[in-house]
Amino acid sequence: MKKIGLIGILFLLTLLCGCQKENTRTDTLQRQYQAIESLQISAEVVCHLSAENRPFSVECSYNKDKGATTSITAPEEVKGISATVSDDDLTVTYDGLILSAGTVGEICPANCLPYLLHAVADGYVLEWGQETLEGEDCLRIAFDTTSNSGDKILCTVWFDADNVPAYAEFAQNDTVILTARILSIQAK
Repeated sequence: MKKIGLIGILFLLTLLCGCQKENTRTDTLQRQYQAIESLQISAEVVCHLSAENRPFSVECSYNKDKGATTSITAPEEVKGISATVSDDDLTVTYDGLILSAGTVGEICPANCLPYLLHAVADGYVLEWGQETLEGEDCLRIAFDTTSNSGDKILCTVWFDADNVPAYAEFAQNDTVILTARILSIQAK
C-alpha cells in the first residue's frame, strides 16, 4: 500500500515539475516581450464578421514610446490605408490625408498586432500547452486581456521553438473575431 502511495506522489511531482517548466517558459517569454523597444511585423489578418470573413495583408511598425502604425498592403481596394495607434488614440492616413478616428475600443485589423504584443507582454496567462500548427511543434498560450473599452478579449497565441508568434486568435464572448498568421517579425 505504501508503494502505491509513493508511486502516486512521485507521479504527481513529475507532473508538477513539467508544469513548472512551462510556467517558467511563459514567464521568460513575457519578460522578453516586455523588453521589446521596436519591431516590424508582417501578417495575414482575417476579420471574422457574422456574414463573411475579410482578409487583409498588413505590415506593422511598433515602437514602445511612439505607438504602432499598421499599413494595409492587400487587398488592392484598401491598399495604402494606414492606422496609427498611440496610447488610446487612433489616426487613419490615406493618400496624404490624416484623420483622427477617435479612441481605440475594439480589436480590429488596425490594432491587432500591437494588441498581440501587449497581450503577450502583460496579459494574464489562462492556459498553456504544446500543440502542432501546420506540422510545427508550438507552445500555445491563452492570454486574458481587457480592451480599452473594458471588454474582455481572449488572445490565444501559438509560438514556435524560438518564442516567435506564428499565429494568433482574438475572441470576445467565446467567438473568434479576428485571426492573424504572422509572416515575419523582426526586432530592431
